[in-house]
Amino acid sequence: MNNLDHNINLLEELDNISKIHILEREDIDGMMIEFAKRIVKTMHIERMSVWLFNNEKDAIISMGEYDARDKSFKKESILTKRDFPKYFKSLEENKILIAQNIYTNENTKEFTELYSRPNNIISLMDIPLRIASELVGVMCFEKTGETEKKFSHNEQTFAFSISLVFASNLEARHRRAAQLKLTNALKEKELLIKEINHRVKNNFSILISLLRISKDQGLTNDPKILLEEYEHRIFSMMKIQDLLFETENYAEVKIAAYLNELIKEFKTSHPELAANIHTEIESSNYSIESKSALHIGLIVTEIFLNSVKHSVTNPKTYSLNLKFKKEENNYYSLEIRDSGNGFDFNDKLKKNTLGLPLIKDLAEDMKFISVFPTTGLSKYSFKIPE
Repeated sequence: MNNLDHNINLLEELDNISKIHILEREDIDGMMIEFAKRIVKTMHIERMSVWLFNNEKDAIISMGEYDARDKSFKKESILTKRDFPKYFKSLEENKILIAQNIYTNENTKEFTELYSRPNNIISLMDIPLRIASELVGVMCFEKTGETEKKFSHNEQTFAFSISLVFASNLEARHRRAAQLKLTNALKEKELLIKEINHRVKNNFSILISLLRISKDQGLTNDPKILLEEYEHRIFSMMKIQDLLFETENYAEVKIAAYLNELIKEFKTSHPELAANIHTEIESSNYSIESKSALHIGLIVTEIFLNSVKHSVTNPKTYSLNLKFKKEENNYYSLEIRDSGNGFDFNDKLKKNTLGLPLIKDLAEDMKFISVFPTTGLSKYSFKIPE
């Protein structure tokens, strides 16, 4: 077997190495070291490494460099096409690159200062790694010291077979990773569809409940007023969906952006009051779970509708102020007040109305800490758990 160890059966060793890829390993480094230990011993060399191309194919990055002299293992070294153009061209054109003397070979002498001398390499055999005919990297077999090594035909055949085994292993791992990514993406998509379906059904349920309450209580005979009120309620629901879609976050809403959109809609629908509607919304990236955000949106909408209905005696003297900020104790603070005279919230709650019971129920459902208006003070205050 020429330079191969006569005590080692070549086919048996190749079979043993080919089985490494089916071991249940999550550690690619462990697999690399297992490969390298067997190979350097069998071929009477000191170093073995595997390098993979980057996406641009203008550099190779080591996924493992094993040195039997000190049993060291390192990775993520980089060799660039700019520094070694002849070597990269040779990889693209050949099945096997052999340099009996790395310092005199036309394709490898450019390695001298940056790679060959620092690692004390004298001879090498490099085999390009291909997956589905695409060049993805190179497997390197290196002899160190001063004595050159002539790689025999048997060693070339053995090394080439090893490269095929490793490329197959690499392809299998990539395929498993891609399959896992695809499986997770499908699961995420299924959950997303279920979540969207649930949210849409929930929104329609809220809307239908509000319509039924309005019908049963006969709160107004004016269809224009009724349609206007429901236009605002539907907008608060719709805007949630818009923000979820825009941010590609299908579970949470940036609450500051949502409140600003609601206020913008209020001003558009009531231009005579727009100049007197003021906000202090803390500009931030705070996100709130979409269900909580929807409850907040409906609460703000109902307060605005009630304010317009009962507090606007003169548009010029009317004012509405909304404040939202993050508290230090893991709460959000929402405060809404208008220029009205205030009222006994609990007393009005007993009347045949829709807005106030809805505000109270929505706040209680989400466990908001609420303070409602009193006679002489038309102000709502909510502490919202983060």
